[in-house]
Amino acid sequence: MRRGAWFGLVVGLAAGCGGGSGTEGLVPVSGTISVDDQPTGNVVVAFVPQGTTGGHGGTGTTDATGRYEIVPPHGSAKALAPGQYKVTLSRRLNPDGSPPDPKTPPIESNARETLPTKYTDKEKTELTANLSAGDKRSFDFAVPSAKKK
Repeated sequence: MRRGAWFGLVVGLAAGCGGGSGTEGLVPVSGTISVDDQPTGNVVVAFVPQGTTGGHGGTGTTDATGRYEIVPPHGSAKALAPGQYKVTLSRRLNPDGSPPDPKTPPIESNARETLPTKYTDKEKTELTANLSAGDKRSFDFAVPSAKKK
């Protein structure tokens, strides 16, 4: 029995140590965010898994051209499991329009959310994405600022 247990342990370890990148079956997620019809920087984009979708989702921040790339919280693979996701957007700005200091906790910052709650709250968001294996789509979202109705 000892010999069989040892063999099982070695086989199990070898199976987990494959040379693959660990991204098989995962979907790279990127796109563009526009606010008031303008590509917008400093928007935090979060993909929150729903139902039986595996993983922990991920986040990304748009650059000056509005482009983002989602990165999961653990690991370096810039990809998510296929499935259903709610998408939230957040763009906090100081009263002068500048982004807040990332080292300052939100509660101590003068920055305020500039996007409507229906996009910022994971329970209320109207934005969704359905990722399919092999998906190569750009996940683009256009939303109004909180000032516009």
